[in-house]
Amino acid sequence: MPLTKPNQVLRRELKALGLDIEKAADEVLRITKDCRDIDVSAVLKLIAKLYEDADRVAALADEVRDGQITRAKPE
Repeated sequence: MPLTKPNQVLRRELKALGLDIEKAADEVLRITKDCRDIDVSAVLKLIAKLYEDADRVAALADEVRDGQITRAKPE
């Protein structure tokens, strides 16, 4: 069953958001890679949380694709 237009938009938005989160995690890792005066464990926890969030957003996009989540029309 093809996705409705609102669900296509929702899925596209979720996929883009997930990619943005992953890019942010990559950027944080890149920036902090050469820093010596930071709490490495705190940064790694932040990066892990960003990747976890990106994975969750990707899973939501898959649920939209599979028809488990739909966007209702505004009233």
